[in-house]
Amino acid sequence: MRIIAGRLRHRIIKMTNLETTRETQDKVRQAIFTMLGTYFDGGKCLDLFAGSGAMAIEAYSRGFDSIYMNDINKNALMVCKDNCNSLGIKDAYFYNMDYKEFVNSTNELFDMIILDPPYRMNQIDEILESVYKLLSFKGMIVFEMDKNSIYPKEYNDLKIYKNKEYGIKRVVVYKR
Repeated sequence: MRIIAGRLRHRIIKMTNLETTRETQDKVRQAIFTMLGTYFDGGKCLDLFAGSGAMAIEAYSRGFDSIYMNDINKNALMVCKDNCNSLGIKDAYFYNMDYKEFVNSTNELFDMIILDPPYRMNQIDEILESVYKLLSFKGMIVFEMDKNSIYPKEYNDLKIYKNKEYGIKRVVVYKR
């Protein structure tokens, strides 16, 4: 797996190779970031179900100042750390918690929140509700889910900015 664009373009990162983790393929990551805006002018990015950290690292490569990666699986989090270390990323923060525990333990606000929970979780409304308070005023939520999932068309002041299908997955982007 590789980073698609930005200052870390073409650099290789490790995959988790865990049965519990789905890596976002290069071409899907590229499509997602193309629809979000190719490059960003700073900010904080949270990858709440990080896996290998590929999405957060891609965001960092494209201009985010800092990335926060959380995964309940210690082995997945070790891959995130290894990937950031091999790429020389200094502004990366790692958490090994259940997503609810992380959300309740931080006071940070994020400009991008990436959500790619296990499809079997299928608690889209609950997850969206829990992370809403962590979203900065100009922030966006990128939610990857099974393409057949039922999801809210809006939540509080968040509206769907983009909604695309990629094979078995759907990506819904919410913005204020």
